[in-house]
Amino acid sequence: MDEEAMEAMRHIMRSQAVFAGMEVLTYCFLANHFHIFVRLDPKETENLDDAGLVGRFRALYGVTRCASLGLDADDLEVILTKNRDSAEGIRRRLKARMGDVSVFMREVKTRFTLWYNQKHGTVGTFWAERFRSVIVEADTEAQRMVAAYIDLNPVRAGLVEDAGAYGFSGFGEACAGGSAARRGIARIEGKATWTTKWHERYRARLCSRMGPGMRPLRRDQRSPAAGATKEEAMPVAGLAEESGLRSKIRAFSESWAVGSVAWVESFCAANGWLGFRRGRKPKPLMEDGEAADFATVATAEKRH
Repeated sequence: MDEEAMEAMRHIMRSQAVFAGMEVLTYCFLANHFHIFVRLDPKETENLDDAGLVGRFRALYGVTRCASLGLDADDLEVILTKNRDSAEGIRRRLKARMGDVSVFMREVKTRFTLWYNQKHGTVGTFWAERFRSVIVEADTEAQRMVAAYIDLNPVRAGLVEDAGAYGFSGFGEACAGGSAARRGIARIEGKATWTTKWHERYRARLCSRMGPGMRPLRRDQRSPAAGATKEEAMPVAGLAEESGLRSKIRAFSESWAVGSVAWVESFCAANGWLGFRRGRKPKPLMEDGEAADFATVATAEKRH
């Protein structure tokens, strides 16, 4: 993805998130992959009234018509308000596309593919693989650590020295004044609204991940095919050793769940078919250091 494509991706992500009833905490788009960190409560979709349904529909489609329903937002509002015969079926069809991460990702990736093919005169799929999702314990240091890991992607990649200088990430958008991104940063910090205080606290959190005097790897120091070399993997981008945010943490993209040890154990107990039935017990991200109190469920056989 070039910058124009990333901007299109951001617009698609934002409108799709509103439609799906998800709050984007942070994200990062790079040339060959992306991360999106969302917060959702399926009950919000279950309890959604008709006015809310029309509002979400309008956020995604604007004044255009939904091809599958043959309706625009005004048509939908009339049908639901008058409770016509087709109203209940339309409600079910729309709600089936909301409050579900798999559906959200499918529609984001499909809408981007359609945009890209139209823009470049190409056909076929754009994405090489299916997405992977990880459940993160909410309102905890684990949530803040995962968010920081995502926002530090361009730093680890050697694209910028300051995460706030990268425009296609949640933190970078917040630094540029983006209101939606700022709400996400506030939520990461456990607050309902954004203030300069929470913005600076989050910036300090990111900066604390950097060792004193450290700098990202120069491009001539990196392997063209695979990024950092094996020898450079541990200190890449100057991440402090004790932070646990090394060049790549597979648990943040390939595990079932990340959170406190007690929370992950309860998660496995409630969903034994994901964890304990296969004999996979939670394990610490690190034996010591900042991530020692966080655990992850094993990664094998996890694909969507």
